[in-house]
Amino acid sequence: MIEFNKTAIGFKSTPLVLIDSLKLDKGQLYILIGKNGSGKSTLLNAIVGIQDLLSGSILIDKKNIQSVSRRVLSKKISLVKPTFPQTDYLTVREFISLGRSPYTNALGRLRKTDNDIISKSLEILNITSLGNKFTSELSDGERQLVSIAKAIAQDTSVILLDEPTAFLDYSNKLLLHQTLKRIAKETNKCIILSSHDLELSIDTACDFLAINTKTSELTTLNSPVSKQDLLDIAFDSKI
Repeated sequence: MIEFNKTAIGFKSTPLVLIDSLKLDKGQLYILIGKNGSGKSTLLNAIVGIQDLLSGSILIDKKNIQSVSRRVLSKKISLVKPTFPQTDYLTVREFISLGRSPYTNALGRLRKTDNDIISKSLEILNITSLGNKFTSELSDGERQLVSIAKAIAQDTSVILLDEPTAFLDYSNKLLLHQTLKRIAKETNKCIILSSHDLELSIDTACDFLAINTKTSELTTLNSPVSKQDLLDIAFDSKI
């Protein structure tokens, strides 16, 4: 699915994340953790192809992402950013429909299949009632769910989420984690979610990707994982 080979990610000559050799599989939800500034967002941007690598390679389905066209890559990888774009006078359904742009013609005309996928993405996150609202009318938490629905509608084999639970209350955070884990398994997707909620992430019972605070190496920790192990590796601290 996603393979890293001698990969160094960062800015100029300063690496933030080092990955010697790693393969991430379909059907799995991975939770990415690390200190603020450790390179979580930079890593996600590198996977989606908008951050150049310092060295090495990232492959998706055996193809180097640097050699794949932007349009083709948009059918394979979607990214949910922590901030919601300014979209005045755009309804929720219209915003989510932007996720179908890799599959539509030059006029952006939606087919029945596209509309069905948009409706399904709303259903999955239980936000069908928001469909006709303007995005400017939504709360921060609702906007975050709508952004995730857009990524689901994009129908990619990889979904990347940068701090997707930041504006959600605890019950919705828990529900979102469980929903993403189910989506990964049922639709055979590889989903990577960055998070600071260690207890919640541990309860989700997924594998972790931890950026080592001392070495900058990306370490894989298989579930079940203890909070102390996460603190030792990613935060260099004791309970």
